[in-house]
Amino acid sequence: MDPFTFGIVATGSLGGGLLLLAALDKGGFSINEDLLVIVVEVIKAGAILKFLSYISQLFI
Repeated sequence: MDPFTFGIVATGSLGGGLLLLAALDKGGFSINEDLLVIVVEVIKAGAILKFLSYISQLFI
């Protein structure tokens, strides 16, 4: 998967997940915000590592 497509898919899925969490929060469900921040940071770090591995293959 090229980086452009990966970025579009990652942004769309993460944005959709955040919209779902916002809807659940307004619906009365309790959302642990600290855990949400940790999950978003882990996903972001994974995306950066995936992108760096792709870039490293271009220069090898």
